[in-house]
Amino acid sequence: MTSLDRQASCPSCGSAVVFKFAGARSVVCDYCSAVVARTDRGFEMQGRMAALLDIPSPLEYGTTGNWSQQAFEVIGRVQMDRADAASAPWQEYLLWFPVSDHNTWVAYAQGRWYATSEVASPGTLPPYGSLRPGAQVHLGQFGSFVVAEVSQRRVVAGQGSMPNVPKPSVVTYYADISGPGGQFGTIDYGDGSGAPVLFMGKQFDPAEIQLAGGMPLQAPEAEVKACECPNCGGALPIQSSQTERVVCMYCGTASDLAQGNLQALGPSPKPPIQPYIPIGATGSFRGGEYVAVGFVIRSCFVDGVQYSWREYLLWGGDSLGYKWLMEEDGKWTFVSPLSPGDITDSGNTAMFHGNQYSWKQAVTATVDYVIGEFYWKIAIGERVEATTFSGSDGELSREQSSTEVNYTFVTPIDPAELAAFGVAPPPQASSGFGGADFGMLAGVDEDGEVQLGPVGIGIAIVVLVIFVFVLPESGGSYGGGFGK
Repeated sequence: MTSLDRQASCPSCGSAVVFKFAGARSVVCDYCSAVVARTDRGFEMQGRMAALLDIPSPLEYGTTGNWSQQAFEVIGRVQMDRADAASAPWQEYLLWFPVSDHNTWVAYAQGRWYATSEVASPGTLPPYGSLRPGAQVHLGQFGSFVVAEVSQRRVVAGQGSMPNVPKPSVVTYYADISGPGGQFGTIDYGDGSGAPVLFMGKQFDPAEIQLAGGMPLQAPEAEVKACECPNCGGALPIQSSQTERVVCMYCGTASDLAQGNLQALGPSPKPPIQPYIPIGATGSFRGGEYVAVGFVIRSCFVDGVQYSWREYLLWGGDSLGYKWLMEEDGKWTFVSPLSPGDITDSGNTAMFHGNQYSWKQAVTATVDYVIGEFYWKIAIGERVEATTFSGSDGELSREQSSTEVNYTFVTPIDPAELAAFGVAPPPQASSGFGGADFGMLAGVDEDGEVQLGPVGIGIAIVVLVIFVFVLPESGGSYGGGFGK
């Protein structure tokens, strides 16, 4: 493509459009937002983009800089949304390196930066319908990857030149894959009418990029502001630019956050207890500054008996991202996300950084109550298959749904550490009974009756044996035993 071939008139409004680089197949008209595609039949309109959404980012159209001493220019941008859960759009920027005339897509999500480029497929890619979260995908010379997410999306808006032809509002299919050491990729199935396209890349350190003027690439600063609850008018501070759903701590109304405003979805039952760490509490914890932004009560059924626990979502800013605190019967743990590609999961065991973790238990975890802000569209009744693997230095947790899989590393903490959030240290769990899993001591069955769990039943049997056989021999009397 010559420089003359890169210029055309918009088929919609007649304005001049420029295909910025040799491999550009489409450009979005600056004047009428038409998607102009370059085909063997000439220039054709392929739909019209909606107005660009105000999503904060340090990368803007036209930005220049250097990446590992290679000059680049931001020549394109696309904004997308999930097909089945709209109002949480994200955006990706196209960086063009003029010396080598190649390009790469850059995106920012949950405190991490990702870069991917289209590569030649190492053979036949798996059909979309055959992929399941957590499954292994073998990609020839690229190695083996874990399917992290299988989902659908729509293009909402766009700007500039692109190597493909995005069709606004058309549902397309994709699978995100994760490899060891921050490797990342996407299999783009488009609308299903053509062959899938493979994009490969990695999670990268933003320090590798210097913007024009010597400024570093910094994560978009989320301005903490208070949105007003659409139902009760309560002030709800929004801490993170990644927030998708907010549940009012005052009235329980669930809302989606879109363009800086809350859009009410409906009432949500308020938790029966107040969070031990209040929403909005801040503290210096485990080497970082965190703010408590969300509170969840989840539960599972084991042999017809319900066991519940509490989880606190922490936001550590764009440098630390999201972490969790979990509390169950006085025992507290710190939960950090892991890349699925760093885990080798065989079902019965899991390997992480050379350490082996053995299968401990698997349950269906259900969200019962929730307040605060969250980076996904959390909902009452949401279920995941939660599996725990136990090791000498902590536990690995796998949470899997029909569309994605997530791994976390779980380590115990001293409850006294929670004083960092300005709360009194909670009482520590009893160390009796050999450090048993206290969530398995007792629970509530589906009729609301208190029932002993598997551990509790074992303890009751031991106590009963002592009472029947040992105490009479010693002449002891407890004046009525268990009857009172």
